[in-house]
Amino acid sequence: MKIAIDIGHNCPPDTGALGVKSEDEMNRLVGEFLIKLLISAGVDVIDCRPKSATTVGLSLWKRTNSANTCGADFYVSLHHNAGGGLGSEVFAVSDEGIAAAKRVLSKLVGLGFRDRGVKRQGFYVIKNTLMPAILVEVCFVDSNADCTLWDKLGCKAIAQAIFEGLQESLKF
Repeated sequence: MKIAIDIGHNCPPDTGALGVKSEDEMNRLVGEFLIKLLISAGVDVIDCRPKSATTVGLSLWKRTNSANTCGADFYVSLHHNAGGGLGSEVFAVSDEGIAAAKRVLSKLVGLGFRDRGVKRQGFYVIKNTLMPAILVEVCFVDSNADCTLWDKLGCKAIAQAIFEGLQESLKF
């Protein structure tokens, strides 16, 4: 099993949302631990973060191109939301992506995040991959309640929840 992990943003000018916390930092902390968990489980991991990009569009293209070129079996884009809401949501376009999204969301909700649902929406990184893909929005960086829960849980517990959802769905 080969899984592409896209630690969202983290490549200026492609930077994440700012609020109570920094999306870039939250994505990095969860993503790096998720990669360790996957490798420990024997999964071949592709880290899709580009080293550099001059535009957001180029950053997005490099992420999906990396996964497509390496022949990943599944793609996970990690994010933290903004815009005044609460909770977790996961996006996908394919049926296999939707199935994995449901498992991952269930694990995040089990940690205490509000269930915002699984949504079929074609963000660039999940509609331009050749393999099934999900985009995870763990919680809201501009919500005191979400950030307090995130701090209480820690990045390892959040990464573990995502890992368990992927493991249940993808059977690795």
